[in-house]
Amino acid sequence: MRIIIVHPRMSVMGGGERVAIHSIKEALREGHEVYLATEGFDVEGFEDFFGVQGLFENVRLLTYPPFRPLIRTAVLYQRLIYDQSRLRKIVSKRSGFDLILNTAEVANQPAARLPAIEYCYFPDYFSHLESNGASRLWEPYYWPAKVFYHDRVSRIDHLLAVSDFTRQFVRERWGRESTTLYPPCPVDLYSNLRLPKRDLVVTVGRIAPEKRIGLFLEIARRLPGIEFAIIGSVATDKAPYYNSLKAAAPSNVSFVIAPLRKVSELLGSAKVYVHCAKNEHFGITIVEAMAAGCVPVVHDSGGPREIVSDPVGFRWNEIDDAVGQISRLVGDDDGRKQLSKRAVSRARQFGPDVFEEGFARVLHEYA
Repeated sequence: MRIIIVHPRMSVMGGGERVAIHSIKEALREGHEVYLATEGFDVEGFEDFFGVQGLFENVRLLTYPPFRPLIRTAVLYQRLIYDQSRLRKIVSKRSGFDLILNTAEVANQPAARLPAIEYCYFPDYFSHLESNGASRLWEPYYWPAKVFYHDRVSRIDHLLAVSDFTRQFVRERWGRESTTLYPPCPVDLYSNLRLPKRDLVVTVGRIAPEKRIGLFLEIARRLPGIEFAIIGSVATDKAPYYNSLKAAAPSNVSFVIAPLRKVSELLGSAKVYVHCAKNEHFGITIVEAMAAGCVPVVHDSGGPREIVSDPVGFRWNEIDDAVGQISRLVGDDDGRKQLSKRAVSRARQFGPDVFEEGFARVLHEYA
């Protein structure tokens, strides 16, 4: 088959891009022709970041200029119009595609009469409607976008959900059934780590408000005798937020701005991984930390509930709970070691091979 993968923002270099990587790998392994519709991005830098040198050698890149808003308001609608116009041209100019695979937002689904698969992270998530008490004031603004999203959904044959948490929301928001296919987690990066553990607690992720890193700082402040580290990346528009975190951080917190792949030894030497985000759709970094032998201490919501069961770590709702769980883990090394072994074993269930096998089964429905 000739498969066109739609993923406009490969430059984000997060979990969604990892899904695109392993979708490409499996499609090529199955002998399909693979095309990638995306904004222009730094291919060499991308391959280096993820350690996938040569990934795009056998992929036809169909790129267009990165989005730049014309004005500072209604950016959502400018983005929707821009991506749709570019993707429509790409698909219409090249007939002969057999399948569309959208590994980004459903809004990026091209208006084409082709079989289509969508990998769904979360249905039509609009931050203002989900996160504050003034949501009703935003409903008129977002209403056209919601209508558009639902129109795109109607053009998709097969929906894949990143977690059971997302699958339930797909059913409630879109009235559609979907198949849970957990994302590919790079657990093999940590298979050979044999480092001595120290009293170190880490968190990993994009440094952005929705990750609630301020809570991580508060936990660290309550445990001054333990070392804490934040590993992540900072987008240009999030620099003020990052600077405010650094200014508020207690002395036992360090910031490491680097790809996790390049500082895996730091994760390998940590005893505990803390995840503060609420209603995270899945949580790839949780699995990575578990693969490195960290005991996970995660917020009791969303996708992380599916990753962290009682025998492998802890879940919390209040900061006091998290502080107590971390304190007990650091103070009880024998108990921590048992949980660490179970966490490593659990992490293997989310490896890239599991994702690729599941994705291959979906592709065979169309071959």
